[in-house]
Amino acid sequence: MRGCKCSKCQGKRNRSKGDSKARQARKVLNISGVNSRHEEHWGSALRVEVKAGKQVGPVWTRYLLAEGQSEQARAIGDPRPFVFVAMPEGTSDGLVVFRLSQVAAVLDALAENLGAA
Repeated sequence: MRGCKCSKCQGKRNRSKGDSKARQARKVLNISGVNSRHEEHWGSALRVEVKAGKQVGPVWTRYLLAEGQSEQARAIGDPRPFVFVAMPEGTSDGLVVFRLSQVAAVLDALAENLGAA
């Protein structure tokens, strides 16, 4: 039931929203294979885990702040896609975060950077 606050209804809404986000990500990433709500069964060349909702809010907030900072310093006419690199203290590794809508542009730019283009 729409707007119901019971845990059963909230759980159904959360699952539905998560499934919808996973379908969107799967479409953009061009992942075919088994149509399952479990990303582990998608059969892609990538291992994918789609997270949605409040749990990813802090990541999104940090991304938007970094994107805004980059946008302020961007030269007029600079067409390069933006990627956010998060490297927490205590690790030598990091995360690269970018918009799903920019997948092709980011992959093209990475290919150019790596000399594969």
